[in-house]
Amino acid sequence: MTDLSVLQQDCSPPQEAQSRQRWGLLPARLRRTAYAVPLSAIRPYTLLGMLLLVVGVAAAAPAEDSQITPSRARERRENATTELRGVWVSDVDSEVMTSRDNMAALAEQIAELNINTLYPVVWSQGETFYPSDVMVRYGGQRISARYGLGPSGRDPVADWVALGGRHELDIVPWFEWGLKVPAESHLARQHPEWLSTDDSGRTTFDQDGTVTAYLNFMHPDVQRFYEELAVEFVTRYDVPGIQFDDHLSLKNTFGYDAATLSRYREETGQAARPAPGDADWLAWRAAKLTQFVSRISKAIKAARPGIELSVSPNPYPWSYKNYVQDWPAWVRGGIVDEVVVQVYRDNLQRFEGELRSPALASLRGQARLAIGVMAGQKPRPVPIGMVGEQTDVVREAGYDGAVYFFQESLLRFTAPGETVESRLEGIRRMLPVLREQP
Repeated sequence: MTDLSVLQQDCSPPQEAQSRQRWGLLPARLRRTAYAVPLSAIRPYTLLGMLLLVVGVAAAAPAEDSQITPSRARERRENATTELRGVWVSDVDSEVMTSRDNMAALAEQIAELNINTLYPVVWSQGETFYPSDVMVRYGGQRISARYGLGPSGRDPVADWVALGGRHELDIVPWFEWGLKVPAESHLARQHPEWLSTDDSGRTTFDQDGTVTAYLNFMHPDVQRFYEELAVEFVTRYDVPGIQFDDHLSLKNTFGYDAATLSRYREETGQAARPAPGDADWLAWRAAKLTQFVSRISKAIKAARPGIELSVSPNPYPWSYKNYVQDWPAWVRGGIVDEVVVQVYRDNLQRFEGELRSPALASLRGQARLAIGVMAGQKPRPVPIGMVGEQTDVVREAGYDGAVYFFQESLLRFTAPGETVESRLEGIRRMLPVLREQP
């Protein structure tokens, strides 16, 4: 996710927005009676008992390779409204990943607050938070050792999937770091030829104190790695989609390795070394990134029909000029099924201006189009009143929903004058329950 201060920029002037739907209101969830039945109460030789046991095992663990079939992906869960209410679940400034109990407590609280979708991080800092054979094949760790995952044998994604079923939550796993990896990660050290180079010849940059590199998405082995990683994931887990964010990109100062420059000159006839902001150079790299995203999209949809590809970019054209990410082209080309635009603004007028931009307006109806709302970061809590006001603006503008960054700031990071309980009460007012119509 992008730091809040990065995107404080002038926005497009406001224009009239029309509401396409009535927002706000989730039905009361059905209680999960199957999970409340003690195993001792199940007659072991009845068909019902056997089915319950099989379903329980299947929900709690990923499929082994021998079990993988090209079955259709699960659809998003039906609600009385089409409103998307989501939360990104980050491992930063959080203890949620340290135990199943913490994960279960979060899922239960999220469901009680009438939120219907979780985007839990599953790829971060060049490691997976699930056991991956692909990572092993390419010299990485089978699963991250953080949060005790390696020794424990836990599979957090299998746990998230089971919790989604229990609380009627859509689980859309989030590949947060995209093309970024720490320079000292297993992948970077094992494959130095995969790293992109900036215009000064460096392969690294500082990412919040971590020496970080970009995997060059134009390298054929990098493309193969990401395709295999994504296909492995969607065939193993029963989820409706996966999400990449603004880091499925590279800074406009990168792309200067010899092979990429040679290819650019060969395909365009440009002999001079381009500047980072050169229009042709930007367009060429953006087109190559679009091809790469299209490859991932086609691969996962062939492996798991019906699976959705979600992306969460920065607003356009900032995303294009700074990160060669032409995501409106991904929407128009049918490459992605959902876009959650990170409109992180601490000024309501600027926030509203972004939502009324022509770039967004032109994409309505072509994909699920939602807005990412900043709920705060540890040093900078956002008052829940501001979060609510921005949510109201999203509704009035007629978008398909809102996703909040991130679970800890939404639920626990209090602004001056707030308590945790007053913050939660603000969320309840912001996301009311739909009363069933007689």
